Amino acid sequence: MRRSKIAIKAALCLGIFMASAMAQETTAANASVPTKFFDENGAYYGPDCDKDKNYSGAYYTGDYTSAFKKYLGKTDEEIQKKMDDLWNHYFKGDENSKVFYDKGNEGYIKDINNNDVRSEGMSYGMMIAVQTNHKEEFDKLWNWAKNHMWHKGGDWDGYFAWQRNDSGTGGDDNCAPDGEMYFMMSLLFAANRWDDDQYRKDAHYIMDKMWNNPSHKLFNQGNYIIVFQPLGSGNDFSDPSYDLPAYLELFSRWAEKDTDKWKRAVSAARDHLYVSSNKNSGLFADYSAFNGQPQSYSYNSNSTKYMYDAMRSAMNFGMDFYLFGADSVREVEMAKRIIDFFEKDGYKHARFNWNGTGGSEEYTQGEKGANAVAALALKDVSGYDEIIKKNLQMAWDEPFMTGQYRYYDGLVHYLAMLHLSGTFKIWKPKPKDVKEKTMEAAKIGDTEFKEGDVIDWFEDCQLYKVTFPAASTMPTP
Repeated sequence: MRRSKIAIKAALCLGIFMASAMAQETTAANASVPTKFFDENGAYYGPDCDKDKNYSGAYYTGDYTSAFKKYLGKTDEEIQKKMDDLWNHYFKGDENSKVFYDKGNEGYIKDINNNDVRSEGMSYGMMIAVQTNHKEEFDKLWNWAKNHMWHKGGDWDGYFAWQRNDSGTGGDDNCAPDGEMYFMMSLLFAANRWDDDQYRKDAHYIMDKMWNNPSHKLFNQGNYIIVFQPLGSGNDFSDPSYDLPAYLELFSRWAEKDTDKWKRAVSAARDHLYVSSNKNSGLFADYSAFNGQPQSYSYNSNSTKYMYDAMRSAMNFGMDFYLFGADSVREVEMAKRIIDFFEKDGYKHARFNWNGTGGSEEYTQGEKGANAVAALALKDVSGYDEIIKKNLQMAWDEPFMTGQYRYYDGLVHYLAMLHLSGTFKIWKPKPKDVKEKTMEAAKIGDTEFKEGDVIDWFEDCQLYKVTFPAASTMPTP
């Protein structure tokens, strides 16, 4: 039977027939080819074109099929309920569960154990809010951060105080760089998802100051690695869990200036994550020198060990793998190391020396989430399917945290669940040119389209809104 011109060509700018590639990738889970690239308000998260690349990351394909659906067979309804329950627990729950505190026009995320508010938690909360489409809470968090943490002018211009009391006063004016990274990224996503240019202006102000504040630079000016602290001795080493190459990729594409510096920071982050991963255990130290070796520091007696910060590194490279895939060979290697290590340990312990000795404390909720994201990099490695499922099942089954320590582990797990559920998406600027096309009714992969269906379609670097005006059958590509 004759196919439509679109169906025949189907040569994406990546050189991939999207329907066929995605169908092959998701056959085992009986998942459907993505046919929707806009949310209910018209915000775009679909494919993008990069003629010089041939990667399979979601940035290029627009495929955010949930790992829970693909590997565990969870339904869309089950996944959405899980994500709704997470939101209700941590943002709307009682005094033993919530970490978000609504203060009218403002709101903050509270570190319950330390009884303070941190830029880390505020920026995490904003990322959760934009990815789950909670604009009201996003605005409350951003209002609080702007009014009580954000330095506009002065020595720390553009940066955020890493710690405040819940009254918005006191604390420490210095920054914690993971906060800056998450603030910038969540604001850019918010600008694109909710079509608000003020978010974009705020994000670009911060981005400019990360390189151009005369007193403080977020990145080492020689090697472009993010620093532990952009002042004093904190300039000469890093924290691998601050390496967020997927975010840096987007900054390098969306920045108004310093594009070359952002691009160098992308490569530097990937390199630093790789050398910071112990070659045997796969573990990361809380603090690392620029060559990846554990960095001792007087402020933190455990800085050379795999501790609280370090567990986030696995989520960082796992996120980069499924969103971009540009460093897939090394990220698969890192995933094998760290997942193999925890397999041998039986997922019993939480804290270790960098080489994997000296295991202590019980495997945590945050680690269950972060390591499950890292395990996504093993999807094409023979013999790892059951191990991937095991890690996903642990993340899925984990009860939501309550009590004194719920803030940090709870939010790291929540961020991981965004990735594993397919909720986390790269919200992009709206496409300027969407063309309309018709196509014969068809079955592509396991998705059958019928008369009257309307889908989004990306082909030859062009986005189409496709309608199916007549019933017929097109063979699976």
